[in-house]
Parts: sequence; C-alpha cells; structure tokens
Amino acid sequence: MKSNKLSLVLFDESLFRCCYLASFFFYMISYLSTFSIVLIGITSVWGVVIAIRSLIVNKAYLRIYYGFWLGAFLVSITFTMLFNLSTDFIAVGYNFILIIHCFICFVLFYGMHIHRGTMYRWEMYLFGRFFIYASTVTAFIGLALLLFGADIVFYGTTYTGVFFNPNYQGYVSALAIIFCHFMTKPDFLAHARQKRISRIWIAACVLLNLIALVLSNSNGSLLLLGIYIAFIVLIRLLALSEKLTPKGVIARFLALLMVGFLLICLLMALRAAFKIVVASLSNPDGELSKADINALTKGSFFNIVTDTGLSSRLDLWGAGFKALLTNPLFGAGKGDLYNHIVSEIGQRSYFTDDYLTNVFIADMHNGYIGVLVVSGIIGFGLFGFFMYRFFKMTLPVWFVQRRIMTYSIYPCMIGFIAAYLVYALIERTVLFDLSFIVTSFWAFVGYMSCYATDLGYTIRGTVEIFNLKLPKRLF
Repeated sequence: MKSNKLSLVLFDESLFRCCYLASFFFYMISYLSTFSIVLIGITSVWGVVIAIRSLIVNKAYLRIYYGFWLGAFLVSITFTMLFNLSTDFIAVGYNFILIIHCFICFVLFYGMHIHRGTMYRWEMYLFGRFFIYASTVTAFIGLALLLFGADIVFYGTTYTGVFFNPNYQGYVSALAIIFCHFMTKPDFLAHARQKRISRIWIAACVLLNLIALVLSNSNGSLLLLGIYIAFIVLIRLLALSEKLTPKGVIARFLALLMVGFLLICLLMALRAAFKIVVASLSNPDGELSKADINALTKGSFFNIVTDTGLSSRLDLWGAGFKALLTNPLFGAGKGDLYNHIVSEIGQRSYFTDDYLTNVFIADMHNGYIGVLVVSGIIGFGLFGFFMYRFFKMTLPVWFVQRRIMTYSIYPCMIGFIAAYLVYALIERTVLFDLSFIVTSFWAFVGYMSCYATDLGYTIRGTVEIFNLKLPKRLF
C-alpha cells in the first residue's frame, strides 16, 4: 500500500510541474541560487523519469497535438549538439542539459493535455496563488531593504529587490499583476473549485509589485505588462462585436496599438517619477539638479541614442548571425555561444570572470534570434511550424466562443501569450534558457492546450506514412 502511494506521488505530473516552477523561481532570489541549483538538478532527473514513463505507459508520442514537429525539433537539436562536439565539456554538457529541459517542457508542460480530466485549472490556481503570495513577500522585503538603505537591492545603480537580476524583478512583478487579474475571473475560480484570494492580498500584490516594476528599470517587463493590458482591451472589443468584418478588426487593432502606446508611455513616466523621488529621498539635502534628473530619465524607448540596452542587443544579434554562418542548417549550439560572442565583439561588460557562468548566461536577448542561432534554419523552421499549429489550435476556440468568454480566464491567457511573444523580442525567452521566464511560458502553453481540448478542439483520423498509420493530431 505504501509503495502504491509513493508511486502515485513520484509519477504525479502536476506535483512535478509545481516543484519545477518553484525551483526556478527560488533560483532568481539572491542567496538562494546555490540551493536552487541542487533543487533544479533533482527535479530535472525526476522530470526525465516521469517524461519517459509518459512516453512508454501513456504513449504520449502518439497523443500530443503536433508532437511530430516537437519530436523532429528534439532530433534536430541533438544533431546540433553532435555537430558542435568538442573537448569543451562545459559547452557540450550545457547543450545536453538544454535538450533535457526542452524534452521536459514539451512532454510534461505542453503535453499535459493528453490526460483527459487533468485538474489543470486547479493546478494553475495553485501556481497563481503561490506566485501572488511569493511575489508580494519578495516585493515587500526588497522595498523595505531599499528604505533602510541596503546596498544588496541594487545591481550597480539598478534596483533588483531580493533578486540578483533587475530583469527577474521586472518579470516577476509584471507576471504577479497579471495573475492578480486572473484571480478576478469568477468562471476560473468556479471551475478550480477555489475561493477568491483576499482583496487585501490582491491590492498589496498589485501596489508593491507596480512600485518594484517601475524601479527595476526593466523596459521589457514594462512592455510585457503594457501589451497584456492592450490585448485584453482588444479581445474585449472583439468579443462585444456582433459580427466581425475586416474593417472592424482593423479598427480594433488600431485601438490596440493606441492603448498599448499610451500605457507604455504612462508606465515610462511612472518609472521616471519613481526614480526621481527615490533619488531625492536618498540625497542628503533632498534636492536634485537638472543634470541629475536628466541622468535619471535616460535609457527609455524615447531616447534610442542613450539606450545602451538596445545598442548592446544589436551587438549581440550581429554576433549571433555571424555565429550562425558556422553551421546554418543546425546552428551554433548554446554552449558555444559565449565563445562566438567574445570572438566577434569582445567580452565588454556582458560577462563575468568565471567561464562556467559565462557559458550559462550568454544569450541573444531575443527569443526568436536565439532559437535561430542555436538550432539553425532547420530547427527554427520546425519550431516555428509547431507554434503556427499551436495557435491554429488555440485561437479559433476563443473566436467561436468569444461572446460567452467575458468571465473566462482563457482570453487572459491569450493576452499573456501575445504579450510574451512581444516581450521575447528583447529578452531571454521562449526556449534555450534555464530560467523561470522560459518555464513559466511553457506552463501557460500547456494550460492553453488543455483549455482548447476541453472546449471542443479535436482532430480525428489517421495518415499513412511509410505504411504506418499515425494519428492526424501529430501533424
């Protein structure tokens, strides 16, 4: 009996996903990274065991929607690793670890829809509740340390809170605010069979994380939140329309652009105001010169010349495309990316003095260019076609039922994925990075696939390939 209970816990995919996400969340927090690396290693081994079992016992390889393209992509990046074999065991090992991470994300996160009756709404509620509590506590601690003048909440002159990277603080804050919006949806709470989180916690979460967001100086996270709100407005406008026409869609899309632009301007202004207020409070005489104020408000989307973040990204992207030329079909591999960048543009301020750390942090800061450079034209094509099929599966479900989705969380998830794909233009996202930012994306992709199949999406029939009859859902 005890062995059966242990087996149920060991092969509980929902429990694994929660633990995997939590381990990456703790990794972002300063002074917890060493402990979290061990935790990530343990959960990764656990995930591989569960994923292999799912392939064998549940025949996940025949049941995952569009799984053929994901399987072909995994084969492609395996060839990438083989073509980039060298005596640099750190680079080769990192490539192998990323293949394992992709395998886990594809089978256990996106592939969660193969289990009919999975309590994915309850799991998403549990994930959201944990995240709201955790982000509120971390934001409170970070801002309290800031008020007491602690230097540990800064990376150089940029506010990081309790996280060791300002982009982590920004992403956590933006996602926390988005989760708070999720928790206002009565349909979601009813299906999850859970009570609404206290309004005090929701208000505290939004307020503290909004302050942390604007202080973190993360342009990408401001863009993520602004685009999310704009897409929610667009979806609402489309839902209210009796009959959608091309003219109506264009008009509403222009409204989306206007709302998004205004929101980003507002968030930029709030960030500049907060920086000035914090600087004046920390100044002994409480006064700032005009030069001080100009220095504090540099680095926005409105001043491209002074935006060193953009210029450094352009350098990285250029180096990445040159690295791609070494193996256009299968890519340069992630483990060797650091050496390619240094050979093109030098070390500059992107990296540390530790080679192992440099291999892990080297990135294109663009999710799409990252997939292209790392996996090559073949891998990029396979992954791109999968994403196309995924949206072809999920978006029509909302379009057909948009009039009855006012209280549903499904449009919110579409809004988040859309905002994330814009956010991916300037940050470490989408796939080839061992981080909470990437893993949380695949969690949402999995939840959306479950919603789509629950709301009626299905593909029946078989196709014959080399005398083998395969389910159409694979393609």
